[in-house]
Amino acid sequence: MARKQIVFVVIVVALVSTCLAEDATFKKVRYWSVKQPKESDVVLTITDSRLLVKGENANKNMAPIDFEIPYSSIEALTSETSARHRIAEGLLVGGVITASTKTKSHWLDIAYHEGDAKQVVTLHLDKTEYEDVISTLEARTGKHIDVVDSKTSSFNPTADSKDMDEVIPFKVDAIVAALKPAMESVDCEVKKATTKEVMCKRKRSSGKGVERAGVGGEKVTAVLQAKGDQTRVRIESEKGMLGRVYKHNWSTPIFQEMMKNLQKPAQTASAPSN
Repeated sequence: MARKQIVFVVIVVALVSTCLAEDATFKKVRYWSVKQPKESDVVLTITDSRLLVKGENANKNMAPIDFEIPYSSIEALTSETSARHRIAEGLLVGGVITASTKTKSHWLDIAYHEGDAKQVVTLHLDKTEYEDVISTLEARTGKHIDVVDSKTSSFNPTADSKDMDEVIPFKVDAIVAALKPAMESVDCEVKKATTKEVMCKRKRSSGKGVERAGVGGEKVTAVLQAKGDQTRVRIESEKGMLGRVYKHNWSTPIFQEMMKNLQKPAQTASAPSN
């Protein structure tokens, strides 16, 4: 009898281990990034030790999508459910937005670290898989997934963004050099760059990737005014008239990225000494 009980326990443990080891795969997932605002189809695989996010189709104009995120590196998991206008389908006729119906979108933000570098992966989940993804993630990672307001989420690049007017302790040349990559990091193509003004324009977007980044077309202008060893920086986002309600203000994220660039070791030489 004792032997039979031992054999039974071994079999049960083996079966449980096999079940735990089985990967959960979700194929109706899309990857979004402010640097790649057009969403891409990906496969999300949830294993017992890590998350795998891999692009199904290669796009020569976009960086390969291939993430392996160990659970031990995850710092936060958040989900958002937001109502959105169906303008994301690109329904523009004669310059007039014709769609006004709404639908719900489900987002998952994964904040993690690679060494000392902090990273974020944002996934757009399908309504038919959303609940399964959330429940599976919580069960496998042992981490609670916080539900946040999409309008104020720290992962939403333009949440609470406003035009900026700051005096900062860097010279004009260093600021111009830092502004260019800051603008490009939010898909804003630099059209003009002088020591007095740097201007960019965001590319137009279409399809289901416009929810967080808007439809594009915003013009962002940074006006620079030297004040000795300091510079006054004014950054304004112009939305224009067409579809302005679906455009976003990008001044704050560009300013924040500019400051990060200025504070990198390579830029310290351009900063004035105290």
